[in-house]
Amino acid sequence: MPFEDGQPMIHSDVMDALRMSDSLVVAFKRVKLSEARIATLFSNDINNLHPRNHCVRLLEVLPVPNEDDKKILVMVWMRPVMNPRFRTVGEAIQFFTEMIEGLQYMHENNVAHRDCSINNMAMDANSMYPRPFHPMKPKKQYDWSGKALHHSRTRCPPRYYLMDFGHSRIYDSSSSQSRTLEYALMSGGCTPPEGLEGRPCDPFATDVFLLGNLIRTSFLDGDSELAEPGVSGFEFLRPLAMDMLAEDPSKRLTMDEVSSRFSQIVEKLSWWTLRSRAIKKSEHVLSKPFRATYHIFWTISMLVLLKPAIPRPKPLC
Repeated sequence: MPFEDGQPMIHSDVMDALRMSDSLVVAFKRVKLSEARIATLFSNDINNLHPRNHCVRLLEVLPVPNEDDKKILVMVWMRPVMNPRFRTVGEAIQFFTEMIEGLQYMHENNVAHRDCSINNMAMDANSMYPRPFHPMKPKKQYDWSGKALHHSRTRCPPRYYLMDFGHSRIYDSSSSQSRTLEYALMSGGCTPPEGLEGRPCDPFATDVFLLGNLIRTSFLDGDSELAEPGVSGFEFLRPLAMDMLAEDPSKRLTMDEVSSRFSQIVEKLSWWTLRSRAIKKSEHVLSKPFRATYHIFWTISMLVLLKPAIPRPKPLC
């Protein structure tokens, strides 16, 4: 229906609300205790402000009346990672950096996500939107009064978060030799090789595969099943992604190795590469000259404003 009160909920266990103290749009999500336990672990006083912790921050955890095996997680309402689209290579580098750090930090705390597709990552884009967007119709303002206008990621950097820990597990050891093996799950429409073969595997290696598959399908090659064309300008990540996607889980990189190699790759990128357009491969050829010209003037404005090529969000407090 074309009216605000006629918009359906996106999920029976998720609803939006407005925090009265500051008009922040928040999400209420009903989850099992196991998911609440992991989400709470990364929102406690020790982990909450750690610079490499990119697990979703909880504002509050509420009980569910008459359901002792459930909890309600309260968090900032966020947007899909790819909406709006990345304008520059540097903006995407910020996303990769935060997700690599986040998964690495989870592994350091002996936690495997096990479902880390782009569907289970989100963007806190409130800094980008002068007026709040509507949860069910993100192109509209929260009060349905018009289009939700936004700044670019370069000008007003967002934050990216890992979320949805329904399949995540906490392990007793960080050693791959003694860690419990798990059967891989389909995540984001992709089943890792070990899942197709039906054999248990180190869940940390499966996480690495899923993150590498995200880079391949969302940026390098696209996803034919979802009619996603991919994004030009990221071929420098292909060798890293291929090593993350090794068929044999024992030959895949660890997240520490992924982080180290990624940092080395980024250090070698020129400022012009970082500020160049992230072009959807489906972009019409006739529109490219106009968008390229606009991008030059936009880039000059970002340089005048002293905005770095890789966005840097303000420190959490």
